[in-house]
Amino acid sequence: MTFSDILSFFTLLAPLILLTGVSVGIHFYKKVDVLRKTLTFYLFLMLLLDLSARFMGEVYGNNLVFIPIYGFFELFMFSSFYYFLGIKDNLKIKILLFSILFLSFAFTLWEVIKVYNLPIVEFESYSKVISTLVIVLLSLGFFLEKIYMKKDISPDMFMLNSGILLFYSLNLIIFLPIDFLINGNELKFYFWLVNLIFTLAFYTFLIWSIWKNGKTQE
Repeated sequence: MTFSDILSFFTLLAPLILLTGVSVGIHFYKKVDVLRKTLTFYLFLMLLLDLSARFMGEVYGNNLVFIPIYGFFELFMFSSFYYFLGIKDNLKIKILLFSILFLSFAFTLWEVIKVYNLPIVEFESYSKVISTLVIVLLSLGFFLEKIYMKKDISPDMFMLNSGILLFYSLNLIIFLPIDFLINGNELKFYFWLVNLIFTLAFYTFLIWSIWKNGKTQE
């Protein structure tokens, strides 16, 4: 089995895992809390984007335009997650978050228009890095707020937020050299494989969180 075969295999696992996650989320939808409902919508949205990116790649041979699109919708979904987790109770932070979302949407739209017809060698996008950084800050902010206010964090929420923080911190490190990931030598494929493995593990972690919360409510 060649490296290309291994990468292709792991790529095919993504929609299967996402479909499993959506099925689990639908099964427990009436039982889980609003945070897990948000995660179910996140998995569903990632499934739609995954299938759309595959279709565009097959038809046009280039689906890099989905990189900024992924970034925006990840930011949108996890902004919703942290909104329900407590940001909605703080007016100043809520206004700041909506402002960041608006600016992110405008920047993503500009990048999509800019890179849509560009050849691969000229591709350049930074909105994914920015959106990932914001998610990391939201996750860190949750922990810092609890520490500052001396509030307890449930073990379940501590693990869930830690998983989000760990994944997007690693994701941020991987996507910082975005030019290398697109136009680098053959070494770039190993970075893409590592990112894919992290992503599949993260999807599986979220599915486990949804399932555990649903089973607890039964």
